[in-house]
Amino acid sequence: MRGPGRPMSEARPIAVTDLPERRTIAVGRDPRTDAAVVPSFRGQDPAALLKQVPYRGTTRPMHLDVVTIPRGCLLFGPGVDGVAFTAEGRPVHDTAAFRRADPNVTPERLRAAIDVDEDWVSVIDCAWDNHFHLLTLALPKLPLALAHLPEAAAVLPARRTGAPGDGPAMLDQLLTLGGYADRVRPVADGLYRPRNLHLIWPNHGQPAALHVFDASFAAFETLARAVPAAPDRALPRRIFIERVRDPRLIDPRAIRSLDRHLAHHGFAKVRLETLDMAGQIRLFKGATHVVAAHGAGLSNIVFGRPDLRVLELNSDLDGRGELRPWFLLLASMRGQHYQYLDASACELADLPLGLAFDRLMGTNRQALRLRLARLRRRFDRAIARLTNRA
Repeated sequence: MRGPGRPMSEARPIAVTDLPERRTIAVGRDPRTDAAVVPSFRGQDPAALLKQVPYRGTTRPMHLDVVTIPRGCLLFGPGVDGVAFTAEGRPVHDTAAFRRADPNVTPERLRAAIDVDEDWVSVIDCAWDNHFHLLTLALPKLPLALAHLPEAAAVLPARRTGAPGDGPAMLDQLLTLGGYADRVRPVADGLYRPRNLHLIWPNHGQPAALHVFDASFAAFETLARAVPAAPDRALPRRIFIERVRDPRLIDPRAIRSLDRHLAHHGFAKVRLETLDMAGQIRLFKGATHVVAAHGAGLSNIVFGRPDLRVLELNSDLDGRGELRPWFLLLASMRGQHYQYLDASACELADLPLGLAFDRLMGTNRQALRLRLARLRRRFDRAIARLTNRA
C-alpha cells in the first residue's frame, strides 16, 4: 500500500485501447506500404523499414475513436504536456510515450487536482514542440475534436515564460492558417480534472497509426488551401532539406558524394528554419523532388502533390535494426513516390547513392558510369594481355 506523499509509480499504466468508453469516428484504409516502397537499387531489402508500420500483418480493423475518461485528469507541464490519468490515478501509457519528465503524481496531488465543470478534449502529446508531432500528430486531431466534440473545450498548454520562443514556434501560425486560433483554449501548467476528458486515438498502440485515416489529412488540405501557390519559378522545385542543429549525415565521404549528385541534378539546399509555416507549405506545394535525412522537416511532404518524388536518407536511430517508417506512411497515403537509403547499412556510399538518384530522377547516369567502368576494366585487361605477350 502506498504511504502518504509517495509517487504513484505503482499505479499500473493503462493502454488507451483498454479504456472502455469509446466511439468510432473514422475508419482507416490500408496504405499498402509494402508496395509503396520503391527500391533505390536492385536487391534493396525494405524489411527494417517495414517493421514498425502500424497494422501491418494484423487483421485488426483500423478505426479512429473518441475515448472518454469520466472525471479523468490531464497534466500540463514541461515535458509532460497532455499526459492523461483515469479518475483513480492510473496514467494512460500512450499519452506519456514521449514524456521528458516524470509524469507520476502523488495521491495528495491527485486529490488536489483542479476541478473543471465542463468537458475537455486533448489533442497533443508530450513532444508537441517537435514539428512532426505538432503538424502530423496533434493538428489533424483538432478539426476532428471540434467537429465531433462541439460541447468540449479543446485545450492546449499556455505559453511558458522562458521557454524557447515562449512555445512551439509554428503553433500560432498553424492555428491561424487553419482558422482554429479562436477555437482553442490555452491552459496554465497544472493537473486538471474536467467533467469528462476526451482523447482522439486510433485503436493501435503506435501514434503514427493516425496517418492511415483519410480524415486526418483534412487538416493538411485546409492549410494548403490557405496558402497561395508561389509564382512560377519563384521557388526551387528540386529541394534538399539541409538540417542545421542535427545534421544526421556525418560521414564526410557520403556528404561529398551526396553534394555531387545533388549538384548534378539541380537540387537547391533549403533550411526550413529560415521559413515561416506559410513559406514551408508554399515550398512543398511546388516541389517535384525532395531529398532529406530523416527528420521532422520531411513532415511537410503532406503538402506535396501526388506526383512528388521523395528520397529519405534514413538510419537506425535506436540501434534495434529498425528504420522509422513515418514518412513512408505519409507518402503512401498521399500517393507519392517514396525511396530510401539506409545509412546504418552503408547505403550512402557513392554507388547506391548514384543508383538511388537514377531511380528518383528517371535517369541512367550511374548505370552508364558502371558500364563505362566495366568497359575500361575489360580494355585494361586486354591491354595487359597484349603487353604480356609482347
